[in-house]
Amino acid sequence: MAVAHLPLVLQERVPALIAAIYESALEPVRWQGFLALFGSALRSPASVIWANDFAQRTVDLDGGFGTFGASQGFATAELESFAAHYCQCNVWLQDQSLHRPGTVVNSSTLFPDQSLPGTEWYGDWLQPQDLFYSCAAVVDNQHDRSFNITVVRPHAVGAYSAEELGLVQQLMPHLQTAFAMHRRLYRTQALLNASLSVLEDLPVGVVLLDERAAVMHASSRALRLMEQSQLIYRAADESLQATNAADQRWLQKAMRDCVATGLGKGQHHGRASRFTGLAGQQLQVMVSPLPLHSSPYGERSAAMLLISDPALSIPSLQELLRNLYRLTLAEAQLAQALINGWTLQEFAERQGLSIHTARSQFKSAAVKVGVGRQADFVRVLLTGPAMLRWRE
Repeated sequence: MAVAHLPLVLQERVPALIAAIYESALEPVRWQGFLALFGSALRSPASVIWANDFAQRTVDLDGGFGTFGASQGFATAELESFAAHYCQCNVWLQDQSLHRPGTVVNSSTLFPDQSLPGTEWYGDWLQPQDLFYSCAAVVDNQHDRSFNITVVRPHAVGAYSAEELGLVQQLMPHLQTAFAMHRRLYRTQALLNASLSVLEDLPVGVVLLDERAAVMHASSRALRLMEQSQLIYRAADESLQATNAADQRWLQKAMRDCVATGLGKGQHHGRASRFTGLAGQQLQVMVSPLPLHSSPYGERSAAMLLISDPALSIPSLQELLRNLYRLTLAEAQLAQALINGWTLQEFAERQGLSIHTARSQFKSAAVKVGVGRQADFVRVLLTGPAMLRWRE
């Protein structure tokens, strides 16, 4: 539709409305504030963001994009009755072809005003709320579902004018951009939450480092192990520091080397060490580079720390490891020991094996896992499918 020339009283509202649209796209809780501004500009006491499913004849007052839906001026009971029954009586939704994305529709063209008082939609739902006229921005349409911003007002105010409809049309490209932004951000947040959930389920502490070796994310287990051992702490500048001087030198070099590799500036394959405190507390620490383009949180994550307590053995995963990687029993026992923080020397001594035999078993297991170095072997096992099936 052609956009009518807006009178000054409406044109003055446009900048604030556009600003509110983009603020709401980034912070969905602000949509209700936008609706208040929008309704005020259009002399409409009630408004709602919602989705209508033409095929199922149902509505989604949550907007269909997660925590997106908002309303202003409607009582909760009225919205509930609309979703439960009156959406099916809504005579303004009879012709799906009129609700095309990017269009502004108004009730007077969707259904004759003079016929409205004789409908159940008006008599049982609109009239008790002193509402009569409506207009809506059909922002998007996907799979028989239209996503709308609708305003409603009393009969006494009159039908929506061409200038008022023009204001809605002028806002349309901004609304469409905002909806697309929200959808992208919502999906990204869903993936982020899923990724963090996976990290939280691992039986080792995980710390992700950015390209400056600053902490991007630390799992609750990592924070707990650091707090309990007092061997590593997270500084105010988001860097990781070790309390022991020798451990500190090792940690800083390992993080620098692995971050450089993650950024494609080096060829370090990861390092592992055991930190020991004066009271005998211990932490097994492994630092490993992450692939160059690994950035699951919107920033570039360059390295990862895996932290475990050698005194707390992870329940046996030998059967899972044998099934997943086709390891022999001896190889699975070795893999379990390395996961629990043992060194090859410790494993050989506890099993009564020569270090040569232990190394031979490791080489065979590493080939099956698809890595060459011990640090990579442990990292793959600690973050692989066997651990995702593990539960405390």
